[in-house]
Amino acid sequence: MPFTAGRFSHRFSSFCRAPRRLVISRVAVLVLVVLMMVAATGAARAAGELPSQASVQEFAYKAVDVFPIRFGGVLRLIAGSALLVPATLFSTLSLPFDRNPGVYRDNYQLLVVEPFDFTFRRPLGQDLGGL
Repeated sequence: MPFTAGRFSHRFSSFCRAPRRLVISRVAVLVLVVLMMVAATGAARAAGELPSQASVQEFAYKAVDVFPIRFGGVLRLIAGSALLVPATLFSTLSLPFDRNPGVYRDNYQLLVVEPFDFTFRRPLGQDLGGL
């Protein structure tokens, strides 16, 4: 049976209709969600229950601090702990006139203690310039 253009266009149009319906339904759901959010905001504004700008900003700082910044602090702590041993070994194997016992404490402070304090002891959402 020979291939005809009419048969191809019919199959192609039925194939394209399904994704269009899916896109339309997704857009409709998105519009409904946005309208519900606008209505909820309007009702909260009328009742005087909207949060202040300062509390929204504080929440945003805490939200950013939880995932990307604290996660980076954990990665910095892991990398620093892994680099502490080679740094200590290279300091130990250096020439005799270069040996300084304070180097070990400085390396430990820089590579382990500071990332640990920044990641686990710092209050949430405060002092974000330390990473």
